[in-house]
Amino acid sequence: MVKSWSGGCLCGSVRFVARGRGTLRHLCSCTMCRKWSGAFTVAWAEFPVADFVWTNELGLTFYQSSAATRRGFCNRCGSTICAIDDGYDRISVATAVLDDGHALVPGKTHPFAEEAPEWWTVNIVKN
Repeated sequence: MVKSWSGGCLCGSVRFVARGRGTLRHLCSCTMCRKWSGAFTVAWAEFPVADFVWTNELGLTFYQSSAATRRGFCNRCGSTICAIDDGYDRISVATAVLDDGHALVPGKTHPFAEEAPEWWTVNIVKN
């Protein structure tokens, strides 16, 4: 049986359902992720675009953050939702917006960890 993950923004204007196990689970502390989310680190999981459905797009807005990447957020409450790379068959979802996101433990990969403040440490205790 394939797992379904529902999620959405703080105000409920953006909702989605993703199917799959959530691959390439990782943390990122790059400048774009930090400024976009307002957090020092974002936890991500990828899902096939073909298995991802927007169930409410009322507040959904995309920002072209680089030549090939659009970042989705709610234009009503500001919640960070996803990132989509042009030509890629997966959507990266910020796991904090999943209703059961704590179940998707990030892998030990942490790109751009050196861009996080010195005092900021992440300790992944289970996998």
